[in-house]
Amino acid sequence: MPDDWVDVLLDDNVTYTAGGPQLSHRFQTLDISSVTVENYKETLVPSLSDQVEMFIPPSGSFETTDLQRYLELIRGYETSTHDLVFGLTLADQLRIAFSDGETKTICERFPDVSLQEKRRYRCVCEYLIRSGQLEKVRDDKGRLVKKLGNMGKLVVLYRPLPPLYKSLTKSGLGQFIKVLPKEEV
Repeated sequence: MPDDWVDVLLDDNVTYTAGGPQLSHRFQTLDISSVTVENYKETLVPSLSDQVEMFIPPSGSFETTDLQRYLELIRGYETSTHDLVFGLTLADQLRIAFSDGETKTICERFPDVSLQEKRRYRCVCEYLIRSGQLEKVRDDKGRLVKKLGNMGKLVVLYRPLPPLYKSLTKSGLGQFIKVLPKEEV
């Protein structure tokens, strides 16, 4: 199993195909225009249905157009291009980065990216939290655990959850998982 991207790119035994954008397994057969607030449970895969359920009435305020716009946004997070390194979605970059099982901040995971890029990563972390793949670390009283970041501000710690590993595997990126969680080994 390759340890980092350089090993992958220099491996002569691996053949890469140049194709178009790669859709997440959750969107491969989905026609977003056919999804409504009435049929979302039957139309979406269970993990996506569970993710949007809180936005559907009576608990939420989404109408069909809102739901479809949200699904387009999520699909954008989960669609990669044909380029192996730069074509990874932000969600996949975060999944791979957190696949070592360690609790860390965005600053620790990506110390060299700009503040604007870190904001984008935090937005995608929120998406991964809603989809049950990451969680923010909390203390015994339910308060967020924070630590001093690179810019001297307090920043949130994120911890990977088992669905993160399943998502990488289903997306064909299982070979980049750094450490399997104890219950998976």
